[in-house]
Amino acid sequence: MNRSQQFPPLSVIVIPSLLLSALGLGGLALVITQTLPTLLPRWLFFFLSTLGLTGIALPMVYFLNWRFSSQAPPSTGTLVREALWAGILFDLFAWLQLERVLTLTLGMILLLGVFILEFSLRLIERAQWRPHDTPHES
Repeated sequence: MNRSQQFPPLSVIVIPSLLLSALGLGGLALVITQTLPTLLPRWLFFFLSTLGLTGIALPMVYFLNWRFSSQAPPSTGTLVREALWAGILFDLFAWLQLERVLTLTLGMILLLGVFILEFSLRLIERAQWRPHDTPHES
């Protein structure tokens, strides 16, 4: 089977990416310009920035996985999870920056931790047995 036949089609990624980006960044613009930084708008900031950055990162994650994927291409859920890491990392960095705790070293350690976690999850996914992977006996 061809690699492009196994890889999820781009149309599956584009519409959720546009929806997440529009909802997240549009809501983020409203929260930043129309509210005071109290508790609810602060939580909305983190939630909407996660949505917006996940939507922005989704096509980039798709392209990187398409360009550099191995024999087993990732599922659509894996692509969304990898894009979600971008939003979560941004929120974590923003949270730490609010308290003036974020440093370059801490940021690199957190980024390395996310890469190790995602690498481990991909290893677990590849190691799972799937019944349709076994060869048919004649």
